[in-house]
Amino acid sequence: MDSDERAYLATHRSHEVGHLLRRWRAVARKADLQVVSLTGGGDNPVLGLRNRRSVPGNGFYLSAGIHGDEPAAVQGLLQWAENNVQSLREHPVAIFPCLNPWGLRNNRREDAEGRDLNRSFDRPGIPVIGALLDFISRRDFAVAVSLHEDFDANGMYVYELARQGESLGEDLLERVEGVIPRHQGEVEGRIPKNGVMRRTRGLMKIVREIGGMPESIHLFLNGARAALTFETPSEYSLYRRVQCHIRFLEGVVDLIGPEG
Repeated sequence: MDSDERAYLATHRSHEVGHLLRRWRAVARKADLQVVSLTGGGDNPVLGLRNRRSVPGNGFYLSAGIHGDEPAAVQGLLQWAENNVQSLREHPVAIFPCLNPWGLRNNRREDAEGRDLNRSFDRPGIPVIGALLDFISRRDFAVAVSLHEDFDANGMYVYELARQGESLGEDLLERVEGVIPRHQGEVEGRIPKNGVMRRTRGLMKIVREIGGMPESIHLFLNGARAALTFETPSEYSLYRRVQCHIRFLEGVVDLIGPEG
């Protein structure tokens, strides 16, 4: 463990929602992003961020914290944004910094009503889901990225939903594996190929099997050219997991290019 990691682990505030949102509002001011309160108020508002001015291209959908017990995803998205304000100015973006702030505050996967929001994208009657879908309505994305963590994993991996003949997953994991190795073994009964769980069809069968519509499948079926769900192993150091999410996002922007 080097000095940077020791300092981070001694001072992080990864479950403090108010601190997180203050930092995001600062990012929004610097990057000229509009901040919209999707639902709630008080201690647990759900925010969405988007460009104030029209930016050409299809751009990026970026989200974290739909499961509140996955803090590295939330911190990685924040720290990437703080370090890449110019990218936020140059690309069309829709960003959801923490979709389950109650869960983050309480270190719980589910929301305050006990729902797994990542099985609920076919339920617009849930306020946060309905508001998010309104926020991105009529938007297309070059790529949608959902950042997650996996308590059962021994390394990092990515679920990739992409068109036939198109793939980003392998190149992205190459950029990250210097921090945490790729997962070895099965994930939900399947063995990833070099850390990539790739699907191009049969998605509604998955929805039926898992009992609800996840974020990434909804986005892939409704306007995202590709949808990536990146997972880091929860038993690794928080610092290293955060660094993985930062590197993954840097790779996404590099590979998609300035045209979006």
